[in-house]
Amino acid sequence: RSACGHIDKKNRPDQATFKCTSCGFAEHADVNAARNIAARGAAGWAVSHAADDAA
Repeated sequence: RSACGHIDKKNRPDQATFKCTSCGFAEHADVNAARNIAARGAAGWAVSHAADDAA
């Protein structure tokens, strides 16, 4: 997923490169993947612990 949120297999021209075909955002593919995982984890953490706070 790029900075703009566009998802396309063509965003990965090779193993090490991520380049968004929509907005042109470019970054090392592993760094981009780590950012995506961190963002999903942060969003999941907030949702999963909201129920704990309500109890």
